[in-house]
Amino acid sequence: MDFGIVDAHAHIFPPLAGACGFADVATHLLHQQRAMHVHGNQPYRRASDHALVSERPLWNADDPSPAGRSLDVAFRAGECGRFEWRAEGEAQYVQFLPPYMTDLSMPAQVLIRQMDYVGVETCVLQNDHIYGNLAEDFAGAARDHPGRLIGLAQVEEAFAYRDEEIARLSDEVERLGMAGLYFTTTGLFRDGYRHAPSDRVYDPLWREVTRLRLPVFWVHSAKSPLGTYEDEMRHLARIVERHPQIRHVLVHGVPTALYADEQDRLQLPPILRHLLSQAPVSAEILYPIAWGGRMEYPYARALTHIRALIDAFGPERFLWGSDMPNVERYCTYRQSLSYLWNEDGFLNDQDRRRIFRDNALVLFSRSSLLPPEEAGEGART
Repeated sequence: MDFGIVDAHAHIFPPLAGACGFADVATHLLHQQRAMHVHGNQPYRRASDHALVSERPLWNADDPSPAGRSLDVAFRAGECGRFEWRAEGEAQYVQFLPPYMTDLSMPAQVLIRQMDYVGVETCVLQNDHIYGNLAEDFAGAARDHPGRLIGLAQVEEAFAYRDEEIARLSDEVERLGMAGLYFTTTGLFRDGYRHAPSDRVYDPLWREVTRLRLPVFWVHSAKSPLGTYEDEMRHLARIVERHPQIRHVLVHGVPTALYADEQDRLQLPPILRHLLSQAPVSAEILYPIAWGGRMEYPYARALTHIRALIDAFGPERFLWGSDMPNVERYCTYRQSLSYLWNEDGFLNDQDRRRIFRDNALVLFSRSSLLPPEEAGEGART
C-alpha cells in the first residue's frame, strides 16, 4: 500500500513518578490512584507470590470523590511498569505498563523508532491524566519530529466549563498546536461527579470546541456515577444535538463484549446504533488492549466483532489505534497492527486506507497539523 499509516492512539510521557505537567506530584498521584482503582483490564496482584487480589483497597467504592481516596496505602508509581501500594500489611501492584518500562516513561524518540520499525507514519498522542498534563511535551515532540505526531489537548473534566479551563484549552490549541480534545469521564471524580458533560453548564466548553474546530476523543468507563455505557451514550447524544458541528471519537472503540451472545452475534443498543449511523461519531478499533488479557494473538474472535461493526456502519466510521506502549503488555506493536492489517476476508484496499489513515486525518481540520505528504521522515507501507 502506498500510503502512510496513522495510529489514532499512542502515548509519550516522562517518568510517571514526577509531576509531569501538573502543579505538583501530589495532584498527579491523586489522578493515578483513582485511575488504578477504576482500571479493570489488568488484575491486582500480591508482590510476594504474584497471586491475584480481589479486594480494591485504593478507594472507597461508595465515594467517587477525592474524599473516598485511601490515604493509608502508600500508593506510588513503582518500577518496571507497575503501580504499587500496601494493603493488609502486604505489598501489592498492578502491571499497568510493560515490564521493560523501568522508570515508567515513554520518550518521544522511542515511540518514533517503534513507528519506523513497524511502518507507521503518524501517531495521535492521547492526553490522559495518568501520564500528566502533557500538551507542552506534545508540542515539543511535534516540533522535533515534523509530520509524525498529532497532539490532543487536555482539561480538568470536572471543571472544564469554568473560564480558566476553557482558556487553558484555547491556549493548548492556539499556542501549542493541539489538534483535538481528550475528555475522559473518569476525570469527573474531582468534584464527585457533580455535573455530567451533557449538562447545560458545559455548553461554554462545547461552544469553544466548536469554535476551535476540534474533534473530541471520549473515554467512557461503562460503569460509573454517570450510569451504564448506554447512559454515557445518551449524554453524548445530548451534546451532539446541541452542538452538531463537533466530531466525536469513541476511544478504545465500541465495547462489543458487552453486547455479544455466545455465538459472537452483536446486539448493540439503539442509542449506540443511532450515534454510529446518524451522528458525527466514529470509533477506534483497539481490540488487543481490551482483549489481550483474556485471549491470545491473533484475536480471532475480535475479527468477528470488527467485521460485524463494519458491515453495520461502514468502514468510514472506524480508525485503527494501538494504545502504544501499553499494548505491549499483551502483544508487540507490530502485532497490534498485523492482526487487522493482514485480514483479507472483509477488508479491501480502500477499506484499509480509510481505517488505517484517512478516517483519522479527516478529523483534524486544523490543517497545519496534518502530516505533510512531503515529510521525508515518515515511514510508508
